Amino acid sequence: MDLAARGVTIYSTCRSSIGYGQDSHLRKLLETARWADEAGYRGALLYSDNTSIDAWMSAQAAIANTAGFVPLIAVQPLDKSPFALARAISSLAHLYGRQVDINYVSGGFSRDLRVQGDALPHDARYDRLVEYVTIVRGLLDGGLTSHEGRYYNFRRARLTTPVPADLLPRAYVSGSSAASLQAGESLGLSQLSFPLLPAEFASPDTRKNRFGAGISIGIIARDDSSEAWRIAHKRFPADPDGAERMKLLLSAAVSSWQPQLASVPIADEGEGGAYWLVPFRYHHTFCPYLVGSYDEVAQAVATYLKGGARTFVFDLPQEPDDLYHTRIAVERAVAALDGDPS
Repeated sequence: MDLAARGVTIYSTCRSSIGYGQDSHLRKLLETARWADEAGYRGALLYSDNTSIDAWMSAQAAIANTAGFVPLIAVQPLDKSPFALARAISSLAHLYGRQVDINYVSGGFSRDLRVQGDALPHDARYDRLVEYVTIVRGLLDGGLTSHEGRYYNFRRARLTTPVPADLLPRAYVSGSSAASLQAGESLGLSQLSFPLLPAEFASPDTRKNRFGAGISIGIIARDDSSEAWRIAHKRFPADPDGAERMKLLLSAAVSSWQPQLASVPIADEGEGGAYWLVPFRYHHTFCPYLVGSYDEVAQAVATYLKGGARTFVFDLPQEPDDLYHTRIAVERAVAALDGDPS
C-alpha cells in the first residue's frame, strides 16, 4: 500500500548516541536509516539534546549512505540561531539534493535549559519558537528577511543559496500543551505529540491542531496477540529501578506531555487494551506502545486516524522486521478506514 498516497506519513526513530562508542553508534545509525529506507518509511527521527552528538552531523551521515531517507531532526532555538538552521538545511539540499524534515521543540528538560542559561517559562518558549520559525521560513524562501521581535532581530538577512521548492522541509511543532497548539496553529504547522489512549485522542472534546496531528508511539504487532505480548514483556520488563529513574526524570521535566502520560489511569497490565505504558513508566523509552495482533493494533491505529492523526513517528526498532510488522498494522488501519477489504 502506498501510505503517502493515502495521506499518511510514517517515520521510525534513530537511537540516541548516549552510552555508545563512535563505531557502534555510527553503525547503528546507518543500519536504522537503511532499514527505514528499505521498509518504505519516509525517514526517522533524530533526537537533539545536550548529551547526544550533533543531530545535523548524524543527518548528513544518514543522507550520504541512503537512497531516499529523510531525517526528521529535532530542533530547538537554543541549538542553532535561525540563520544557522536555515543555512544547514540549504547546505544539505545543495550538497546532496536531499530533503530534511524538522520537528520544532521548545526544550524538554530543565538541565538542558539551565546549562545554556535559559530561564524562560514554558509558554514564553513557544512564543520564542514562533519568532524562530518565522525567521527560518523567510530565509529558506530566499528573500531578504527582516524581523524585529522580543527574542530576535534580523535586518535584511538572506541566504545566498535558497532551498529549491521541492526540497523545503516538512515541519512540525512538538507538544501537547495549549501553548504548543497555539504556536502550531499560528505557524500553520501540524502538531506532533505523545498520545493518550486512542479513544481519548479521538474524542471531539480533545482539542486538535486544525492544521493536522501526528503522534509518537511504539508498536509491537504480530499475527498472534500472545506472541506480541511475549516480545513486549521481554523487551520492556517492569523494572523497579527504571521506575525510580523515571520519577527523577519527571521531576526535571519542563514539558507538559511527560506528566500527562505519567498520569494516565491504567494499570500496567490489562486495562488499556492494546495501549501499554510500561515502556514509558519504567524508563525504557519516552512513548506509549500499542501491543497485540495486527488487527488489535490496527483497530487502535484506526482510532487515532479517526481522531485526525496522519503522521506517525514510531519508536526505534530493535530489528528490521519491527518496521515491517508495524507497517502491516498501519496498512490494515488505513484500509479499514478507507473501507478497503484488501
